[in-house]
Amino acid sequence: MASISLLATGLLHTAWRASRSADSARRAQQVVRALDEAAVQAVATYAQDSLTRHDLAQRVWRPDAHVEAIRVRSSWQRTHPLVAWLELDAQPAATSGPPGTLVARRTERRAFWLAPPVVPRESPLTALAMVEGEDGVTISETAPLATSWCPGTYVLPSVPPVVAADVSPDSGRLWSTMPAWRATTSAQRDAVENGWADVLARLPAHANTDAVQSPISDPGWRARRFDVPLLTLRGPLRWNGLLVVNGNVVIEGQVELRGLLMVRRSLDARAGQLTVHGAVIANDAATDVVQLGPSSRLQFDPCAVDLALATLARPRAAVFGIRTPGRGW
Repeated sequence: MASISLLATGLLHTAWRASRSADSARRAQQVVRALDEAAVQAVATYAQDSLTRHDLAQRVWRPDAHVEAIRVRSSWQRTHPLVAWLELDAQPAATSGPPGTLVARRTERRAFWLAPPVVPRESPLTALAMVEGEDGVTISETAPLATSWCPGTYVLPSVPPVVAADVSPDSGRLWSTMPAWRATTSAQRDAVENGWADVLARLPAHANTDAVQSPISDPGWRARRFDVPLLTLRGPLRWNGLLVVNGNVVIEGQVELRGLLMVRRSLDARAGQLTVHGAVIANDAATDVVQLGPSSRLQFDPCAVDLALATLARPRAAVFGIRTPGRGW
């Protein structure tokens, strides 16, 4: 009788342990499904989380997700303009007791490549037509080592100051300090056209207006598109992000832009003080021209360009490599 009792007790204990193991496995599978579902929700609403309005490395918390009675806390954090980490913390609602008993709780960090528009960004000024300037114009292909908007190290490519169809002094002006430049190729023209198509497909047009004037209180890095024949940027004006003008642009007063300026037609900065930390892409037709005044300052900054393009980037869960500028178009 004692042996039978011991055998029965052992069988019950084994059955209990098997049931507990099966329950733990079931709960673990629920947690995995909850993490996956929370990640899908985070990616789907990425644009609304406004990560570009926050500094790099700043944690941005999302609303909790509830999947199969499991609460999942999640937050985004960018460690590079085009790389975001999603942290997920699954907490089963039915689990209680001290932390040591929360066998089904799980925390994960997943990396996402933020796929930007396919815009060539390998020169401070890319123009498919004529570039005209005069003495006083400064175009630098050397990027700053570190800035307040992109602290730390960043890959500095070797780029030409200007990529254009032609570069010459403005009519009747002297441009003895004209920078070195490289003529555009058919491949580069195709890259610019493809970039325009991608940006216009992602970014809807802003309200029709013929002038933009400071101050702009909208914080962070942002993207805006204007479909107008002529847009006047009237200073004092400061802009962080991507500014797209599907027409002509005239600069008046002091205008400072950090990021990427895309102008579909002509750019006239002769009467203003244009300062760009990032890059400029301009011109479409052969009759268009970029006219730079003596107070024009263009400094290439690949990090600022990536931060600008990140405003239109979307997360993609895949094996990725951070794009290194300077490796061709």
